[in-house]
Amino acid sequence: MKERWKPLASEVLHDAGIFQLRKDEYEHGGRPTHSYYVLETRPWINVVPITTDGQLILVRQFRHGIREVTLEVPGGVMDDTDGTPAEAAARELLEETGYRGDPPELLGAVSSNPAILTNRTYCFVARNLERVAELDLDPHEDIVVETRPVAEIPELIRSGAIHHSLSVAALSLYLLRGSDGHT
Repeated sequence: MKERWKPLASEVLHDAGIFQLRKDEYEHGGRPTHSYYVLETRPWINVVPITTDGQLILVRQFRHGIREVTLEVPGGVMDDTDGTPAEAAARELLEETGYRGDPPELLGAVSSNPAILTNRTYCFVARNLERVAELDLDPHEDIVVETRPVAEIPELIRSGAIHHSLSVAALSLYLLRGSDGHT
């Protein structure tokens, strides 16, 4: 980068609860740039959940952005009540699947979409999971839980059965680490 981007102004245009729309103005190369629009949002969580018998737990849910039902790993936005990303991961996992087991382990964090989003998505793996509860969904959630053998992960991604980019990122981090937990 030859020139630095100098912030000139920043203004929140709309608060939609789950995100705020912000307009930023910069100077680059000694000249003002056009306006950039950014969504400020909280950190997100994704969990790669593995049962005691080696099954991957997935959820199917409707996604409004693409108006389709997607197959993905459980996850969601961190709440005010979540102390840490790991606590949020355990909460989301239990709420969306009814499974609990070993504490979630951080696989890594990714920038969700740094062109327009301010947040990161924390990706976890949770192992030795067993079904301990019914789903505890928000009124606006409609989720179906299913399991697949862990060995199917690459084909689920390759075939497009799983196409949610943040789920692909979490599953890729899991595969890069290896099933034994080491890189």
